[in-house]
Amino acid sequence: MASHAKKKRAVTFQQSRPEKEGELSGEEPMDEDVNEEIQVEFEAFPPSAADFHGIKKLLQQLFLKSSIDLTGATDMLIAQNDIGCVLKQSEDQLDGESDSDDENDDHIYAVTSILSLSDKQDVPCIQQIRQHLTSKCKQCTDKNNQGEFLRILSNQKVGLLLNERFLNIPPQLAPHIFLSLRNDLDRAKSKNDQCNYEYYVMMCKSYASTESPQKKKKNSKSKLEVETRDTFYSNAEDELFEEESVLTFKYSITEESDVAVGGSWSEDDTQFKTFRTVMVIPASKLNQIITSIQEHLGQ
Repeated sequence: MASHAKKKRAVTFQQSRPEKEGELSGEEPMDEDVNEEIQVEFEAFPPSAADFHGIKKLLQQLFLKSSIDLTGATDMLIAQNDIGCVLKQSEDQLDGESDSDDENDDHIYAVTSILSLSDKQDVPCIQQIRQHLTSKCKQCTDKNNQGEFLRILSNQKVGLLLNERFLNIPPQLAPHIFLSLRNDLDRAKSKNDQCNYEYYVMMCKSYASTESPQKKKKNSKSKLEVETRDTFYSNAEDELFEEESVLTFKYSITEESDVAVGGSWSEDDTQFKTFRTVMVIPASKLNQIITSIQEHLGQ
């Protein structure tokens, strides 16, 4: 990716409050209830040393309090900058903003990449990620799934597919990001056989309602329509990955983060427990999944 330019992608999306740096970065929102449509243009770039803190922050919101060397993982993502990308506000748009702050010009809104879990297993962060996934699998699923997960992790070429972004980043960017990732992988496979993965493992931010089915029945029809699914994902495309997965399990992170609720809410609104859903996806399914992402989320 270092040898080719990435195309900028413009997306219009609704922002519930005036445009502020903190609104996209997950910081504490303002109290004003103002609806304003803003035009934001993003560009994808190969990860670089200047992106270190932004990438690490995104990894922290995925792994939370897990005992994983995220500094080492971030360094590895930057070192292999021929695979994956980081998302920033476009340089042209920043140049045109009179109030643009140089301190925020390199803000990272998303990172998508792959870390090999099979190569360099002696590296501490890779060891820790493998141990973390194995431990959660043993805690959260049956022996058949445990055995299959360990078999795949031990005997196959496995990549950890990282697809992390801040909550307000529109899902319509996903088709462009994954098409870019596929192109990167095609080039990398011709140079490095370790990139010829057989399986991908994903850790996805997911949510489940804390309400019982009996309580849900008392809600209005519109609420029932919203709550028919037991689990949903922060990133809309993760559901499409789940459909093609051969193994999934999830573990609660409620003790590591607050119970999730959307927007302003009252006693009648649904509250959600937060989870990490782990999926194992055959690499042979990636093209099919990307086509589905284009169909469902493409503009």
